[in-house]
Amino acid sequence: MIRYLIKKRKITLLFFAVVSIFGLLSFFQLPKQEIPDLVISQAMVTTTYIGATPETVEQTITKPIEQKIKEMQGVDTITSTSSEGVSTIMVMLESGANPKEKWQELRTKVQDAGGELPEGANQPFVNDNLVTTFVSSYAVTADNPEKLKELSSLMDSWKDQLRAVPGIADIDIKGIPDQEIRVNLDTQKMQQYNISWSQVSQAIQAENERTPIGDIDFQERNYQLRIENTQNIEDLNRVIITRTSDGFPIYLEHIGSVELTHAETSYYAYSNGLPTITLNISAETGSDVPAIHDRVVENMKKLETTLPDGFELDLLYAQKNTIDDMFHGLSKELLIAMIAVIIVCVMALNLVTSSIVMLAIPLSLAVGLVVLPMFDVTLNQMTVIGVIIVLSLLVDDAIVVNDNIERRLSSLGEKPMEAAVNGTKEVIISIITATLATISAFLPLLVLPGDMGKFIKPIPLVIIFSLLASMAMSLTIVPIFREWYESRHQKKKGKPNKHPGFLGKQINALNRLYSGKAMKKVVKRPILIGTLGILIGTAAFGLAAFVPVELFPKAEDPQFTIDVSMPTGTSLQETDRVVKEIAAWVQEKPGVEAITYASGGGAPQLFNGMGAGSGSGAGQINIQGEEGKFDIQATLDEWNDHFKEAYPGISVIASSLSAGIDVGDPISIRLTGQDMEQLRGLSEQIKTIIAETNGTYDISDSVGVERYALEFIVNKEAMDLNQVSYTNLTTTLRLLTQGLGVSEFDTGNDLIDIKLYLDEEIQGDPTSLYQQLSVTNALGEQVPLAQLVEMKPTFSVQQINHHNLERTITVGADITEATTATAAMTEIIPKIEKLNMPDGYKWSIGGEVEQQTESFQDLGLLFIACLVMIIVLITIQFNSFSIPLIILTTVYLAAAGGVIGMFVTRTPLGFMSVIGITALAGIVVRNGIVLIEFMEDARKEGMDLTSAVIKATEARFRPIILTASAAILGLLPVALIGDILFRPMAITIISGVIFSTALTLFVVPSLYLIVANMKNKRINKKRTKLENLEKKAKEKEKETITL
Repeated sequence: MIRYLIKKRKITLLFFAVVSIFGLLSFFQLPKQEIPDLVISQAMVTTTYIGATPETVEQTITKPIEQKIKEMQGVDTITSTSSEGVSTIMVMLESGANPKEKWQELRTKVQDAGGELPEGANQPFVNDNLVTTFVSSYAVTADNPEKLKELSSLMDSWKDQLRAVPGIADIDIKGIPDQEIRVNLDTQKMQQYNISWSQVSQAIQAENERTPIGDIDFQERNYQLRIENTQNIEDLNRVIITRTSDGFPIYLEHIGSVELTHAETSYYAYSNGLPTITLNISAETGSDVPAIHDRVVENMKKLETTLPDGFELDLLYAQKNTIDDMFHGLSKELLIAMIAVIIVCVMALNLVTSSIVMLAIPLSLAVGLVVLPMFDVTLNQMTVIGVIIVLSLLVDDAIVVNDNIERRLSSLGEKPMEAAVNGTKEVIISIITATLATISAFLPLLVLPGDMGKFIKPIPLVIIFSLLASMAMSLTIVPIFREWYESRHQKKKGKPNKHPGFLGKQINALNRLYSGKAMKKVVKRPILIGTLGILIGTAAFGLAAFVPVELFPKAEDPQFTIDVSMPTGTSLQETDRVVKEIAAWVQEKPGVEAITYASGGGAPQLFNGMGAGSGSGAGQINIQGEEGKFDIQATLDEWNDHFKEAYPGISVIASSLSAGIDVGDPISIRLTGQDMEQLRGLSEQIKTIIAETNGTYDISDSVGVERYALEFIVNKEAMDLNQVSYTNLTTTLRLLTQGLGVSEFDTGNDLIDIKLYLDEEIQGDPTSLYQQLSVTNALGEQVPLAQLVEMKPTFSVQQINHHNLERTITVGADITEATTATAAMTEIIPKIEKLNMPDGYKWSIGGEVEQQTESFQDLGLLFIACLVMIIVLITIQFNSFSIPLIILTTVYLAAAGGVIGMFVTRTPLGFMSVIGITALAGIVVRNGIVLIEFMEDARKEGMDLTSAVIKATEARFRPIILTASAAILGLLPVALIGDILFRPMAITIISGVIFSTALTLFVVPSLYLIVANMKNKRINKKRTKLENLEKKAKEKEKETITL
């Protein structure tokens, strides 16, 4: 086959050229993103029941829907939150479930549950499109918040136009309340005319709502029938509510007023001190962010011309800029890595042979990248890191093949064709096995479940297909080139260069020292050397106890978030005052480049930041600092100390972003049970335990502090006596809160809610309302509210959470830079285990530690699967059970070296470190396979065991050193100047390769000698026994003949 490919080299070269061109075109057409899209199998079911308490929402909305969802197969978790007027249920599918089928089933189940919901509750809405790709964030600023309300219609128009841009999935506009038509009712005038709110509601509905009247056929034509809609809001004032006994009409304007206004403001946003409307633009998953960003910019320039005077449009954040910076840094690392690998090649190879070996890099990458679009892989930082990792591996096969051809040309004196064919054939099995073994280390990562698997999916894909391309290229292009080159330059050749490469002489001298002196001593004491190497590796694992554990490190970018949580019941205005004060203090700090802040929710985005709380007591500040001006941890410590002193009783926490993906709170304890009071008592005990733990702060639970409430004690006898129903009572009380929605007004461009409210002058005084409000009874009479109920102040829970249908409270906390989640939980867990949990109540770990445990368990199982596949491959090649165990010592030693590297550099053991250890299994096993292959071949040729081992180590020394150097130098830029997310992986691989290479050169030959000697002794013993039996048989035969 090799001979045929060499003879038909034009066809082979054409094939590689076509595939390479196609691969390069595919590469440049890959959508660019910062990180891979995490398309999670999760859906949200939202149901509104306006005015209902959390307890009512839980019992009448959440529970019936949860019970129906529970009937589905393939659901992993069901979590829910029942808060005032809203039920939110999150459904997470099991890994492997078909989302399309399951979401259709979910809609059916939710629809079934809808029939059981109370009157007044809206139908549940299922949203299974929860993941989009963030593109950019814009700010429209003005001098004061009220001025921003003038842009309501314009912002709706912008939203419609931007949605029409190809690739845009969602436009989220924040900072401007929805418009509504407010009908302010005068209760005194209503009592004067004996008019109830229900009469007002029915009159508005009758006047405003139209029933479609269809069409009609007449004289061979079809006519659509239409009734002109009123589009003038002032016309609502002329709606007739009723008539007096004399027949005079009572219009709406006689008992109230109508105005187009905005809903009550629940969110204030600011950019660099100015009131702001933010436009957050998201694209469909898998989109090319830079391309969509350019389209958005083009449209925003046109839209900006429609902005009235007094308003400014600014770009707050664009993922494109982050992508450009990221690819600039990664491209620099990639270029340095390529130069490093090239230096390795020319270090021990002449320019001609090093050129063909280096050709393996672009060719293999081009061919390997062809398949990425088939797997919906985008060009992101994980893809580029995959390229950097595989870069140092792509030359391995080419170096081995080229080195073996060179050996047959120079040492054995074969002709170019024979050297190319025989040299390739000699190593083809070991190269295929080694490549498949390397792929086996990365293949299991493709089936890593959950968000982690989706996050790193590009890395194994790039490595696997590039390695397959490298293997094919090394077995075809290298022998083709060497045969072609040597045939044409054989006559011109002078004396062959014994020391090819710039450091060829030094490497050969080192080889002589290793194989000529050191190995001659090793073969005499293989048991000592082998045992010593294994013991050193084992001892290195003891250092793991001193390596900190952290799933993902903190990011190094000067980007900060300050989360503000006011005491329960704090008004939005007071929260806004505090947030403004904190923001002003921060803005005076040197090095602050930009700042955004908000009250009532998350601040406008300056970066891909963390989520924020919501409600009148929540606030957030985002800070973008100048590069090099901040010591991040020192700044956070200083700011948090100041906030603790300046704002007692208020939670003000400054924090930096985390590299990697969001994995929840570092400290998270989930309590489940039925009684909320019991759960709250347990949560307080957990909070105390966490507070006593070093390095913890910002301790809170998912329920929060109870809020102020007004409870109405119903007089049932008075209700029955006055013929007042609970429906009439509760609907009337709605006028105390959010108002009563009665209809929608069609302006011709939009539908605006029409709501009934009490007079604004008395709305702020609940006692006054209580005394003046009346309830309409079954006879249409007005019954004073004070005769029916008694009002008293009390407290109520903010929300009730469920986890898999059980009530739950989650206690969470953050940690300082000086500690890790694992260290803190190690101190917390024993204390929680000592708590006396009542029957039916239990606790579990959540957040980062839960995710970390699951990830490490998954990776551990996949690592075992990786080792099993490697063992199977090596067993098939060598037809031996002992040789795979010998070769796996390289993996054992490499993992030990990774631990040493983490210990020396104080790098935490995290997700990317474990990925690095998994990668090491595939990287280092190659050398062991090819080394033992040479030993086996030499023995088959008749060489004695000791000579075969020394000869193999001499032949494989240079390729082992070159491939190890390529791996080390290729990843060195990532370890030194790369993103902090990938440094642990690079450090682990580099230290593992160094340690493994140093010991493999001695341990593998020693173990091979030990096993081979044991086999020889066993064979010799059997042979001696057989000879003795034969000898005895002959002696008996002679005795018989003599007799």
